[in-house]
Amino acid sequence: MHRIYPESNFAMVRLSKGDDLLEGIERTVEELGTDSAAVLFGIGMVEGAEIGYWEEEKREYIREMLEEPCELVTLSGTLARGGIHLHVALAGRDHRLLGGHLFAAKVAVVAEVGVALLEKGSLSRDYDPEVSLNLLRL
Repeated sequence: MHRIYPESNFAMVRLSKGDDLLEGIERTVEELGTDSAAVLFGIGMVEGAEIGYWEEEKREYIREMLEEPCELVTLSGTLARGGIHLHVALAGRDHRLLGGHLFAAKVAVVAEVGVALLEKGSLSRDYDPEVSLNLLRL
């Protein structure tokens, strides 16, 4: 993992082959002195991605593992005390997009991620029994 460009409340992060994508983002934000951030974008290539779709009636995620390497077309989300919440769009060899909630992914070649750091205050996630999810508390 390499932090390329930290400036004020923004950081460009480059993760290397084999890095855990979510852990790499969380670790970088922690090293920069905050626990709250917004992932603005991410591009690169990942493998072993696990994505999900929230099934509201069942109140659970329908999960799917994508074993083959995929282009990381876009990545966005939030980091807060209580967890990271990322959504992703991935393209396979056939150029078709798959997306949803990102549970896991390893960097296959490289990942470049732009992160906005929240320096004032701290975000958190709290369980909301009405929707059965940990929602962002502002």
